[in-house]
Amino acid sequence: MTRFGFKEINLNNWLEPDDALRGFVRVTLDGQSHTITSMEYLQSILEPKLNSSVPPEAQGLFEVARGIMAYGYFFYPLYTVAVEQLFRVIEAALACKCKTMRAPKSRSTFKERIEWLVEEGVISREESIHWHATRHMRNATSHPESQMILAPGNAIGIMERVSNDINSLFSGG
Repeated sequence: MTRFGFKEINLNNWLEPDDALRGFVRVTLDGQSHTITSMEYLQSILEPKLNSSVPPEAQGLFEVARGIMAYGYFFYPLYTVAVEQLFRVIEAALACKCKTMRAPKSRSTFKERIEWLVEEGVISREESIHWHATRHMRNATSHPESQMILAPGNAIGIMERVSNDINSLFSGG
């Protein structure tokens, strides 16, 4: 174990897969298990996509998060850093949606923008619970007291959810 609980980069290990990933396995239908390969991780990370209707600035931010996550295979904490970026991406996408809909300038916070989009019928009251939970997670990761480490599967799941949420903002006008 290292002093921080994760790989410390040095000249000899920076291009090596992070040993922490050896503990993650995939179980096949016949009950066999194998350590998840780099290609399996990468395929899962490349799967979530943003629709062409999403503004380019949000798409670019999303691709940065994807790139960060892809390199988590070599440095496990990058999965968490990618999720932190995804929370910023979803906030930026929300701001883009509000801007295109000409939201009042007074609606300038993540919370106020969610509430305005609920009022406008873009986000349902039920969906707003999830959006506010995302906002709380963004706040928690933006002001950490210690380093949070997410499992790759959790990080990839968050990426899938964020891409779905962003796509839903920009579908149908």
